[in-house]
Amino acid sequence: MKDENDDRNEVTGRAKGGVARSESLSPTRRSDIARQAALARHHPADPKPPFDGEVQLPKATHQGQMAIGELLLDCYVLEDGRRVFHKRGMARALGLKSEGGNAFMKTMQGKGLGSGLPAKLRDQINNPLNFKPLTADLAHGYEADVLADVAKAIVAADRDGALTKAQHAIAVRAQMLLNAFAKVGVVALIDEATGYQQIRDPKALRLLVQQYIEDEKREWEKQFPDSYYDELNRIYGSKKLTKTSTGAVIQNRPQHFAKFTRSYVYHPLENGAVLEELDRINPKINTKGTRRARFHQHLTQGYGIEKLKRQVQEVLTLIAVSDTVGQFKKLFSKRFPAEEGSQMDLLDD
Repeated sequence: MKDENDDRNEVTGRAKGGVARSESLSPTRRSDIARQAALARHHPADPKPPFDGEVQLPKATHQGQMAIGELLLDCYVLEDGRRVFHKRGMARALGLKSEGGNAFMKTMQGKGLGSGLPAKLRDQINNPLNFKPLTADLAHGYEADVLADVAKAIVAADRDGALTKAQHAIAVRAQMLLNAFAKVGVVALIDEATGYQQIRDPKALRLLVQQYIEDEKREWEKQFPDSYYDELNRIYGSKKLTKTSTGAVIQNRPQHFAKFTRSYVYHPLENGAVLEELDRINPKINTKGTRRARFHQHLTQGYGIEKLKRQVQEVLTLIAVSDTVGQFKKLFSKRFPAEEGSQMDLLDD
């Protein structure tokens, strides 16, 4: 026959067992169990709670690899629009010896680094996002801003002397990431890596165009090499040099070269969206077509200028293997097929 102490011991044993079981569960699983219990309390008459303990994972609609220098980071766009890095990519991005996802979490909790992280950021690191990528059943990762925030915190900790000597290398990598994100924006980088930029809505396109444009013009810097104009003169059959009214000999750059550059260099940037914005903020000021600044003076020093240089090089390569303007146009149309509905202003042969 059980006495009062037996009942008390039985309850105590169950309580200890519950605590031990709770401590052995992951934060996500504990959250699921709590959610199931809450639903059961609100629907006591239901024979089965509406939540059966199985979490519906958000799915990736796009995935790819973002290149930052020699780094390749797995990245995704989820069906709800969130941009995500794989957890192991976070370790790789910071140059950790182990590229496992747990290595990233342990490092962020370690001496020096852990103490410099804001409470909200620590909570995000300790609770990675579970999602379903295109090529696997389950993955763990973090929203894109987490990596940027971690990099900022590491650089700040290094500046304050809070890092160990061994952790200084991590700070160097963190600064490299910040430099890349400052030029472009982490969301734009992921969208480009995953191909998501091809289907974004007009609002998202406007955000991307903002990555290119600076309202205030920058000081003029040479962006088109002399070889660009030399090659244009060659395929147009014009002289490379010309004389000014004062007798000075300069490189020949007739007016139709500006139209060529508009069509084949600027227009392909986001299928004309960037050119449209450049026309808006740097309009013609007279009937001769004069503008207050060169278009490239309104491109951002990082993203916009780098995209421009890449396009100039693409066009220069095609010009160099062409004998005529017509041949160039055929090669260009193969390299950059016009999107449906495009109103590209092509030149006459």
